[in-house]
Amino acid sequence: MPDGPDTTVVHDLLVVGAGSVGLTMAAVFGQLGRSAIVLEKHSEQYGLPRAGHIDHEVMRLLESLDAEGPTLNDAYATEYYKWINAEGETLLEFPWGEQGVSGWHSDYMQNSALLEASLLARVNADPQLAYCPGWQAVGLTQTEDGVELTVERAVPDPGSPVPRLTGERSTLRGRYLVACDGANSRIRSMLGVERLDLGFNENWLVVDARRKSDFKLPFDSGQICDPRRPTTVLPLGKHHRRWEWHLRPDENPADFASPAAAWRLLGDIGIGPADVEPVRQLVYTFEARLAQRWKVGRVFLAGDAAHTMPPFMGQGMCSGMRDAKNLAWKLDLVLSERAGTELLDSYQQERYPHVYDWTVISLESGKIPCIIDPDQARARDEMFRAGYRPPIPEFPQLVCGVLDVDADGVARAPAGELSVQGRVNSGGRVDLFDRLYPERGFVIVDTTGDPRDRLRPDQVQELANLGASFVFVALAETGNTAFGTDLDAAIDVDGTYARWFEARGVDVAIVRPDFYVYGAARGTAAFQTLADALLAQLVPRTGASRPTATSPVPS
Repeated sequence: MPDGPDTTVVHDLLVVGAGSVGLTMAAVFGQLGRSAIVLEKHSEQYGLPRAGHIDHEVMRLLESLDAEGPTLNDAYATEYYKWINAEGETLLEFPWGEQGVSGWHSDYMQNSALLEASLLARVNADPQLAYCPGWQAVGLTQTEDGVELTVERAVPDPGSPVPRLTGERSTLRGRYLVACDGANSRIRSMLGVERLDLGFNENWLVVDARRKSDFKLPFDSGQICDPRRPTTVLPLGKHHRRWEWHLRPDENPADFASPAAAWRLLGDIGIGPADVEPVRQLVYTFEARLAQRWKVGRVFLAGDAAHTMPPFMGQGMCSGMRDAKNLAWKLDLVLSERAGTELLDSYQQERYPHVYDWTVISLESGKIPCIIDPDQARARDEMFRAGYRPPIPEFPQLVCGVLDVDADGVARAPAGELSVQGRVNSGGRVDLFDRLYPERGFVIVDTTGDPRDRLRPDQVQELANLGASFVFVALAETGNTAFGTDLDAAIDVDGTYARWFEARGVDVAIVRPDFYVYGAARGTAAFQTLADALLAQLVPRTGASRPTATSPVPS
């Protein structure tokens, strides 16, 4: 770990904030062969649980970084997320026990401290990345070709959660900067970016605790929709649990800061000191806000710096990690001049509507358990007893940006979907597709043969310059052994790809580096048209020669 930030080099990227989003941003960027420095105002990693839920897409992201192990070993693969009323009646169950399209269980409850530790280990193991704790961003200047960040050494201040600045300053230089410094982002304030407030601001007491006994609860994961005190109950992996209690508008948050307040509420549900050891207690304000600009010059906002949402669907951290994956591959292509700088405008264009949808879903989901008026709660319960079931929200997908679109700018299905990942057999080895084909750029999956055989030579060359890989996935029904392992193909072991391609009526798909489908087609002519559309969106057409994927970044 460096004693201080290196001020003698111009980094490809400056990352402010070393939570899950900032570490993901750096790890993915380093994996692409880029340099980055991560600044964190605290001198030590947080080390306690924060976000509790991740989904199959985030697990696939961790898998791509070879960082899923610690999280998976402790994660609790959930089967359901339940709402019960004050009398213990089940109002609604969300099925969280299915296999996700990403090749992983649909949803996990986990300890984010382990997730962040695995990401930090990935960052520290990459010689192109530097992690510098104990430095606070205090000044920002943008130039025509880069960013200058003034940072000041910060040290722990006993009795305060905020570190103390020492006056020792340095200036860092980078081509771009990503602010992952949380809901109270200093970088966002420096940029003068306003936030859209969607109107949800409520105080909740959050208590995380280490399990000491094998106690049982009436249900494992979900909401107690009791108007007297709406409560959230969650596992945080296999060894920790979380409780969240709604604070009424007439209650003073300061009255819930003492351990005695937490023990009183835990005692009401039969949990005592023999059962758990609290490790984190705070009153947290749940809010729904979105920054109106996520890109200002060469500076980007990501994670909570760009958006916050209530926790009722567990998508806050997931959304931030998607931000990082989305932005990293675009910055890489622009830095190497394999794509034009206008590609960076698609970051907010794509991520804002996706996050907005998740925020609205979270808001609507939270309205039902958060009813505190007794009469309204009784009316709600009667609706559910009579058979009312709100529609289960669909997983949002990308609706615009770097996608195959029609003449009206509407994405052509399945463009914008999260791509499928299944088990394949390659050379006699059976594993998830991304493990056997760990390329980090676009992936062209053809179910008829080598996709290069159906493309023009110029298309093959230009796609290769973008870092694309070409994979033939031989379709087979489950248990079919007609395909031998000597084929130059990935063999569809479980029929996962056969079902996906058949359901969409296509035989080839172009998958983006962030796992989303750029577009899909059937037949050679349609495939070539699809490839031309992608190249037209990404590749600069200035007439100048472009560097290949292995060319150095111009100075």
